[in-house]
Amino acid sequence: MTLSKKDRGCHLVVAYAPPKTPMREANDGINEYVANHARGLLLFHDHFADEPGGVAVFSVETEEELAAVRDPGPLAGWNFKAHPLIFAGGTLEFLFQMDYTMQAYRGGRRLRTLTDAYAESELCAKNDGRDL
Repeated sequence: MTLSKKDRGCHLVVAYAPPKTPMREANDGINEYVANHARGLLLFHDHFADEPGGVAVFSVETEEELAAVRDPGPLAGWNFKAHPLIFAGGTLEFLFQMDYTMQAYRGGRRLRTLTDAYAESELCAKNDGRDL
């Protein structure tokens, strides 16, 4: 069975840990969830600074990847939601949407300006000098 247009592409996962979960434990849970390669290409993840939990964006191309993204795995029992995104129909579309959003809603800023600044930054050097 082929994935529908709605299901193929990028999916945003938002997960909140149960009450009283320590931040370190929640961060470990998010990291374990995103580390599973069965969930497709991980484009982004981060942890919440104000409460235990986090977000991730995956690019999904197969039914197996979609099922894995929807499966909370180590986040079972959490407030867990996975949502297909409208405009981010894949990895390139995700990047396009980031660029478009900055350009359209933030005075013409462009993604390339940020990637160039990153390439010259100490953060890039910390990342073994790997370019984007």
